[in-house]
Amino acid sequence: MAENRTSGCRSALLDSLGWVDHAFQAAGDPPPSDAAYGQQRHSPTVVLDEENMPPKRCESDGVIGVTTRPVAVYTADCLPVLIADTRRRHVAAVHAGLKGALAGVLFSAVERLKALGADSETLFVAIGPAIAPCCYELGENMINEIGQNPRLRQPATWSAVQPRNALAVRPQAQAQQQGVWFDLPQLGRQMLLQTGIPAAQIELLNLCTYCMAETGASYRRNTHFNSGYRSRYSWIRRVA
Repeated sequence: MAENRTSGCRSALLDSLGWVDHAFQAAGDPPPSDAAYGQQRHSPTVVLDEENMPPKRCESDGVIGVTTRPVAVYTADCLPVLIADTRRRHVAAVHAGLKGALAGVLFSAVERLKALGADSETLFVAIGPAIAPCCYELGENMINEIGQNPRLRQPATWSAVQPRNALAVRPQAQAQQQGVWFDLPQLGRQMLLQTGIPAAQIELLNLCTYCMAETGASYRRNTHFNSGYRSRYSWIRRVA
C-alpha cells in the first residue's frame, strides 16, 4: 500500500489486477464527475450503477458497476470496501459502518456479484481507511448485541485495553466510557471470509481515520474536538 495524506491512498492488491482503476481519496476531495453513488443509510441495500445515476437517485450502501462508469461510496470512519470480480470484470463500492455491516451490506454485495456471475475465488477486495481499534471505543452493551448477531459465525475482535498505534500522527482517542476497543476492519474482513473469499484476496489498508489520516477525515474525532470533518470518497471502475 502506498499512502499519501494529501492525495489519498491505493490498494496494491487491486492495482495488481491491471484492469481496474480506483482510489481511496483524501477527505474533502470530490469523486469522479461521472461516478454513481447512493443516498447512504447504513442499510444492506446494494444496487447497480445505473440505478444511482444521477448520484443519490436512490438509497443504497453499495453500488455495483457493470460498465466503465466509476462507482463510489463516501465515508468518515466507516469501512469503504472496493471489490473487483476477475471473471465478469464487474466492480463494487460498499459503505460498511458497524450498523450497515451488522445489517448485512457486505453479504448483500457479494451475493449480488455472484448472481451476476462472480465466484468467491474471483473476488478481490480492499478495505480502505476507517476508524481502527486504537480509537474506536464501544460500550460493552454493544459487544453483547454484536455477539447475538446471527450473521456472525465467530466472535468479533475487540480488546478491553486500548491498543497503542505506533504509526499515529495525532493523539489517539481518549476513553469516554467504561467500554472496549472494537476492530471494525477485522469485522469486515471476517464477514468477507465467511462468504468464501480467500484471505489472500482481501487487503486491509490499516489507516486509522481518527489518528493517522488527514485532518477532517474522522466524524468521531469531530464529536470529541469539534474539529470539523469532510466526506472521504472511495471509488473503483473497470478500465476499458
